[in-house]
Amino acid sequence: MDFLGLPLHPLVVHAAVVLIPLAALGAIAVVLSGRARERFGWLTAAFAVAAAAAAVVARLSGEALAQSLPGIAPVIATHQSFGELTPYPAVALAILLPGGLLIRGRSRAAWLAAAVLSVIAALAGLALVALTGHSGATSVWGG
Repeated sequence: MDFLGLPLHPLVVHAAVVLIPLAALGAIAVVLSGRARERFGWLTAAFAVAAAAAAVVARLSGEALAQSLPGIAPVIATHQSFGELTPYPAVALAILLPGGLLIRGRSRAAWLAAAVLSVIAALAGLALVALTGHSGATSVWGG
């Protein structure tokens, strides 16, 4: 997968690295603070959807890039393993946070479940982005 003659993966991965933590930290704030929820709830949900899209495209473009390489070094295999998992919490957050915001006024129990699951997805997303990003940077720059 290329974009203007450049491999798409190194380009799109930066969107995921920025948007996933932004959406995750925003989601935690939205869940914990009514003021943040009223002010930034839907903006955070939009960032979560964009982050999920970036994570999925990063995974797909990473798979395409890996297939074009002659062999996969162990450090790249580690990066690939983490990268395969990263879209899951991102997509979960993109579904749970807007869903929770939609049902918040109708069912306190449903909001609480969506809120707790959103925080879990946010924390998992943060951890996986850190692990994937670190292993990717190590595979490119060494260290």
